[in-house]
Amino acid sequence: MSTPTYQFAVVFEQVTRAFGEVKAVDAVDLKIRDGEFFTMLGPSGSGKTTCLRMIAGFDRPTAGKVFLHGADVTALPPYERDVN
Repeated sequence: MSTPTYQFAVVFEQVTRAFGEVKAVDAVDLKIRDGEFFTMLGPSGSGKTTCLRMIAGFDRPTAGKVFLHGADVTALPPYERDVN
């Protein structure tokens, strides 16, 4: 069995998502290991769904990078991401 060359399944590097003047997500750094159970908790409007939408490719970050399994997917559309 080969060892993956990546350490994390999901990585956010200084990810920001703004809607006009409002920052829904502001400079988030996040690392989720492959197979790790991860929960995002917070009040309504804290950016949880926006983060999930950026992982899936439905929203693009205003700034920063999104990596899936070591690959930069920041600019990839949803159909080119293996997130199921």
